[in-house]
Amino acid sequence: MIDFRNCKNIYVYSEFIDMRFGIKKLQFLVGVNFTNSEIRNSVFIFCSSKENQIKIYYEDDYGSWLLQNKLHDGKFKWPKLTNNKTITKQQLIGLCKGLEVIESDRPQAKEYSYY
Repeated sequence: MIDFRNCKNIYVYSEFIDMRFGIKKLQFLVGVNFTNSEIRNSVFIFCSSKENQIKIYYEDDYGSWLLQNKLHDGKFKWPKLTNNKTITKQQLIGLCKGLEVIESDRPQAKEYSYY
């Protein structure tokens, strides 16, 4: 059973991924960017380009977990991030419910006022 109480960090992956990626591909993707000690007991969240599916990768002392959530109506409020970001456990719960919990850090388009 997954116990998120022992979770060290929760990372939101900034780029969209192909939802056909399985556990091996996501393990490789995470392993390229993090050390083994950072991966253990951390949660990594990935989103599809249509923003209607997320995958959560979690690794503990006993093995690896891959969870998937797909919305039938609507989209996840996926932030527009310039790099990977950590979130809290409460934000993870809100994100999984489709709530907007993270502000985007990509520069907004400039608005010009015309006289």
